[in-house]
Amino acid sequence: MPPVNNGNNNGKSYWRGLDELQQTPEFVEFMHREFPSGASELLDSGDRRHFLKIMGASFALAGVGLTGCRRWPEETIVPYAVRPEGQTPGKPMQYATSFELNGVSHGVLAISYDGRPIKLEGNPEHPVSRGSSDAIAQAAILNLYDPDRSRRVRHNGSDSSWDAFTDWAKDHFDGLEGNRGSGLAILSEETDSPSAKAMRDQLMARFPDATWHTYEPLSNDNAREGSIRAFGRSFRTHLELENAQTIVSLDADFLSAHPAATKLMRDYAAGRRADDRDRTMNRLYVCEGTFSLTGANADHRFNMRAQDVAVVAARLAAAVVGNPSQALRQALAAFDEIELDTPFIEQMAADLQRHRGRSAVVAGDNQPPVVHWLTHLINEALDNVGETVRYTARENDISHFAALRDLSEKLEAGEVNTLVVVGGNPVYNAPADFEFAAKVEQLKEAGGHLIHLSDYVDETSRKATWHINRAHFLEAWGDGRAYDGTVCISQPLIEPLFNGKSAVEVLAFLAGDDAPNGHTIVQQTFREMTGLTDYERAWRRAVHDGVLSGSALASERPSVRRGNLDSELNAWRERWAPAANDSAEIIFVRDHKIHDGRFANNGWLQELPDPLTKLTWDNAAVMNPAMAKRLNAKTGDMIRITFGDRELDAAVMELPGHGRQSITLSLGYGREFNGRIAAGAGFNANVLRNSQNAGYLNASVSKIRGSYKLATTQLHHAFDSVGGRGKQERLPSIFREATRDEYVNQPKFVNKAEGLHVPHRLSLWEENLPFHRQGGYKGAEYAWAMSIDLSACVGCGACVVACQAENNIPIVGKEQVLTGREMHWIRIDRYFRVDDTSRPDAEENPDAICFQPVTCMHCENAPCEQVCPVAATVHDEDGLNVMVYNRCIGTRYCSNNCPYKVRRFNYFDYHRRKPYREIGYAHVDREYFTTPQAAAHPIEQMQFNPEVTIRVRGVMEKCTFCVQRISIAKIDARSKRRRERRPDEKITERIAVEDGSFTTACAQACPAKAIEFGDLLDENSRVVQKHRHERGYELLEEFNTKPRLKYLGKLRNPRQDTEVAASITTAESEAKVHA
Repeated sequence: MPPVNNGNNNGKSYWRGLDELQQTPEFVEFMHREFPSGASELLDSGDRRHFLKIMGASFALAGVGLTGCRRWPEETIVPYAVRPEGQTPGKPMQYATSFELNGVSHGVLAISYDGRPIKLEGNPEHPVSRGSSDAIAQAAILNLYDPDRSRRVRHNGSDSSWDAFTDWAKDHFDGLEGNRGSGLAILSEETDSPSAKAMRDQLMARFPDATWHTYEPLSNDNAREGSIRAFGRSFRTHLELENAQTIVSLDADFLSAHPAATKLMRDYAAGRRADDRDRTMNRLYVCEGTFSLTGANADHRFNMRAQDVAVVAARLAAAVVGNPSQALRQALAAFDEIELDTPFIEQMAADLQRHRGRSAVVAGDNQPPVVHWLTHLINEALDNVGETVRYTARENDISHFAALRDLSEKLEAGEVNTLVVVGGNPVYNAPADFEFAAKVEQLKEAGGHLIHLSDYVDETSRKATWHINRAHFLEAWGDGRAYDGTVCISQPLIEPLFNGKSAVEVLAFLAGDDAPNGHTIVQQTFREMTGLTDYERAWRRAVHDGVLSGSALASERPSVRRGNLDSELNAWRERWAPAANDSAEIIFVRDHKIHDGRFANNGWLQELPDPLTKLTWDNAAVMNPAMAKRLNAKTGDMIRITFGDRELDAAVMELPGHGRQSITLSLGYGREFNGRIAAGAGFNANVLRNSQNAGYLNASVSKIRGSYKLATTQLHHAFDSVGGRGKQERLPSIFREATRDEYVNQPKFVNKAEGLHVPHRLSLWEENLPFHRQGGYKGAEYAWAMSIDLSACVGCGACVVACQAENNIPIVGKEQVLTGREMHWIRIDRYFRVDDTSRPDAEENPDAICFQPVTCMHCENAPCEQVCPVAATVHDEDGLNVMVYNRCIGTRYCSNNCPYKVRRFNYFDYHRRKPYREIGYAHVDREYFTTPQAAAHPIEQMQFNPEVTIRVRGVMEKCTFCVQRISIAKIDARSKRRRERRPDEKITERIAVEDGSFTTACAQACPAKAIEFGDLLDENSRVVQKHRHERGYELLEEFNTKPRLKYLGKLRNPRQDTEVAASITTAESEAKVHA
């Protein structure tokens, strides 16, 4: 294996992945091909016979596949004769609505064209989203138009109807009512919907002996139980990171897995820019065994097993908690006897003490209740409550695993004869020790009934007596509460496509309402909840805004109880065990893309690269390269994980920086229903997970025969303008970063980057650009540009999905991703950084991870334009680099000549081609040749943005800076100016578009607000300020392409040795005062 530094003598190294670091033959071949692998396989063979066979097959297909040789199927255009009131055809409308996930409502604005919702954005009025969104919110629109959605009621596996169900249910539930509901059990997803709770109360009033159970596979049971032990009742913790200078994460992925992650990303990023006079930055410490998005953004990240985090929490509490009781002091001190090296505790505690009232400590849901208890105690001791940490009370908050265990025991005892499952998929994701699927079979064998409300005919619905197809949130009325308790309203934008029913409608029917109406239920609940005299006005305002203003729950300041904490700590210390050589810690985590599996059939999310592994279409057993070596395995090899009598076979994915003694398994994969996207994707980690070890467990691991193809994207589209050592030496100039102290001493550090060499800015010909410096193109009125702040970007990927949703970017499938043909217009490059390449473990434990979004730079000296033989890529009147699709003949010269590797080629009509997994990169179905060009499934077509052209086979495409949004903004600005002019006035001046009146899809979605877009000719615009920022630089500026996109260099805030000594001294004195 080559050395980590690849001949670099400056002690620092950047690399994209292990294949690049090790210069594997596959990577070298991939990098030196003119086009992605598989793009030219048909012509690469030197065999003349092979070439003639391919050409003969092509001519044979021509009679079927070419436009001139066949007749397209007849299509009908229906006239839009009657215009709905208040609607202009072709003009998009925005409506506020919301959707609930794990009991928390997320606010969105739904954009509708002619009654057809096509795009979701964050709701500016929502307290969490504030106009931003995450990848799941962006992709939720695709679930509405999923062809695999359940389309009808089913009875015992056969098609039925809602009327048939109601006829049966009326008699059945009338009989249960006569028995006070004995034998009836309801299993519901977590919900904070006031209407759902009202229907629950009515249902339980009708069936007083029935039992209600709530379950979520991604449960906050540990956090709930920790708050009960700490405060005596359940509280929800709220982080106010905009006020925090020091943040400690104890296995908490709050930038990704937290219900309020969108807000936390924004608040965290606001403290990373150092734009104030004092260059203030927050500092983040992370202790974890997996490799989370939060850990990737940490200033100091410490690898350990998940079960070792409790030791860190105890030692940290011992360092900062003043005046503990004798028993508590002894219990905390006992953790010093554990053989676990934590030299960073003193520094971490000193930093927390130095920022009393401006620090925050947060524990993850996988950590046991005692760690959450300690976290509350530490925050109280640091005076953080009311400043960086708030609490709101939770009423009737119950344990999800305890509730499902109770139901399982009732099923096993034969006490349930009718089970109603409202959402969720417990047959798939219930803990393995509950054997829920077997107990459902036992229920049916005994003559009982399972009724399931679900979006899909999934694992639970396939076992159901009655399956009821569920309405999408854009098809139904509903309500809920945001993370802070604000009441949110969900309004429909379209009639249910398949006559689905919402949860509140089904519950209302079971409660005795023969004709439940979602609108009536939600409106009535709103009236009773508010008790307002001017009810109608308040209702209309809430529906318009999507939220009920002022309805957030009030904060409380409970005191932490310390009694019994010592015994809890002693019990945990007794259970702690050191790592064993013959086992590994298995950590179960929420998947960054498909959550707990409910979004597994969403192609946008499946094809979105994971932020850390860059894996698509699957999960894997993610581990450190050191553990892979111990198992004699590499990426793609199969291993067997054994826990008790349960086994799981999974593929290995090596990830430098991952815990050396842990393996991470993402939940949500290995589904067993026939979704065209979800089928065959990944491995089902739920077969190992049990109720007692839902977060992590110790299991034996061994390598087995076989391998599995994993489709990752990180090494695709890599810069290779300078090969070998030159490339490695230039990487610090591609991704430019500095510490806060370096920034203070050298504000323009980006101009001093290692490997940077820009000899001159002279051109070989006379130029008319750039306009903002030389007057620009004759008649040009705008100079659109973008900036990306690398200090703010956390690498979440929301921009990638937002771009895909806005611009009709197709899903290509796993097989195409394997050959480097993914179509995303924006990618997020991930780099590992090693500061000391002489370290023997540099490959396994890099010092940092770097994220860099890369999209089309819209170069003013665009290399792509110079080589296109048909002028298909040109500059428009505003200086944007645009594509003329009708001219493109698919030479791909532009892609080859683009130094940024941001152009994408349509090898197929992907909207007509199914996203295959592993059939063959050239495989197509017969229907591909008999459907109209650019035609997709009729349901899928409804999501297309009518403002963006659907690209076809043989056409190149790329980022357009959302030119459709630019055009609308220009038209609106001109229309506004004309309305404002005097009757005799002639408009001669430039009509500027107001800064911030619109932005690109990626910038609008970005939770961290890392992306700015605007007009360089507007001196007061935010993008001008960013382009002039002292941290601003151009990517590959030595090529003199003059890109319109500028980056702001990354800042980190690690502790310095002098700072450590001063902080420890200060902390010791403060600790004595507070003691």
